[in-house]
Amino acid sequence: MERLLATSRYTFAVPLSDGYGLFHASTGSVFRLHGRDAKKLAALLSGNHSLVHESVLGAELTTQLQRAGFLVAPDADELTAVRERYWQARGNAPVVLLVTTTMDCNLGCYYCYESRSDEALSVDDADTLVDIAKERLGRRGKRSLHIDWYGGEPLMNLEFMERASQKLQDFCAAAGIAYHASVVSNGTRWPQDVGGLVTRHRIREVQISFDGLKENHDRRRRYRPLHRGEQDLSSFDQAVALVDQLVRHTRVDLRFNADHGNAGDLAGFIELARARGWFDAPYRCVLMVAKLSAYSDRSAFLRPHELSAEEFEELQEVAERLLPKEAQDDQDIVGGFPHPKTSVCGALAPDSAVVGADGLEYRCGLQVGETHRAVGSFRRDLPLVAAASPGTDGAWWDSFDPTRLPTCSRCSFLPVCWGGCPKRHLDGDGTGVAGEGQYWRTQLPRQVAAGFGESVPQGFAFTEADQFRDDSREADDENEAWHA
Repeated sequence: MERLLATSRYTFAVPLSDGYGLFHASTGSVFRLHGRDAKKLAALLSGNHSLVHESVLGAELTTQLQRAGFLVAPDADELTAVRERYWQARGNAPVVLLVTTTMDCNLGCYYCYESRSDEALSVDDADTLVDIAKERLGRRGKRSLHIDWYGGEPLMNLEFMERASQKLQDFCAAAGIAYHASVVSNGTRWPQDVGGLVTRHRIREVQISFDGLKENHDRRRRYRPLHRGEQDLSSFDQAVALVDQLVRHTRVDLRFNADHGNAGDLAGFIELARARGWFDAPYRCVLMVAKLSAYSDRSAFLRPHELSAEEFEELQEVAERLLPKEAQDDQDIVGGFPHPKTSVCGALAPDSAVVGADGLEYRCGLQVGETHRAVGSFRRDLPLVAAASPGTDGAWWDSFDPTRLPTCSRCSFLPVCWGGCPKRHLDGDGTGVAGEGQYWRTQLPRQVAAGFGESVPQGFAFTEADQFRDDSREADDENEAWHA
């Protein structure tokens, strides 16, 4: 009996110099179509739900497309497969403790939404941190621990960091647990022996943020009153000098925070990094362009400064054009092509935690200091400060499932996006959530074309109709026979 198959809701087609490139968002499969019927076949496979007889495409091509996921059984439940992979990723997520050593910071960035204070973890909290690690690792018998030192400026509480790091490493060594760490820093409070600190704390990655070239960076990242020492250079010069050293000892992730005022600095900053040898150093140096955005009510004042989607896309094109390939952020690229997600945001990892400098537990690092968002307390003598319904946020994080959301469940970008930043959903940030879809409409075709070694045609982007397919319509069974 002749097979009857259906087109997948997760297939995307990108025009290339010769034919079309197919990408399947759920399987990660790619396929190139050539010939006079390539356009018609690409439209069929990437359009609304259609039924296809095997004889229309021929047995060999039909089998190839089915194996890759572009054709599925008529009754296939593709959404359930994505849901199962999502929950498997949550359960398999590694144990990560984001440790806010202090809420204090020596710089006063105009866009900072955190509540600067003298709250800090004490050396006596180091044993508590070890207890937290033991409990989280023991939940599912996991054998790897990652510590992300965070702030404020985490190195302004170096005494705690030294004590806690050593105790955590001693515990992991005795228990046979793999240990590694990372740091998010402004780059102005590191000791002279940078290599020694990296080695001592087993730091495998450091994120340093820049707000443009020197003039823009120093104007935006001013020293707060009484926080600048006599020997301090400008915040830009100190961060640059630190990266000069870090790239000889560990991976460095450069974060270029972009808004309307500094977007023009990107090309010059990339040239500066190249001239200083950051991209040719012993350890990898990656640059990521980040759009300054309002991630919470506390940062709503950033809305007027945000780049539009089109402006941000132009910046990303500059980065792609000028950065060497090894310096581009490719965490979602496998074998040159975009790939369906297999990991989750740390806030969704059931065994991870954000340790606040106030002794409270949070699920998201962007919530640190918002005590009404806390989901627990790490200090026995410190009661949980919560909203009228204590624990509500914790239950929300535990149950968050983009595959069951009215919009995300219908979205064909779902397997590569998983709803984007979950905090936007928690906060009811409809603008931010919609921005995720707009991002993928422009970026996914560029990524797919790049995987084929080409550039997407100027102005090409996926549409809302590509993003939200009509799964109810069935094509006429009497398709005219044709061959790709």
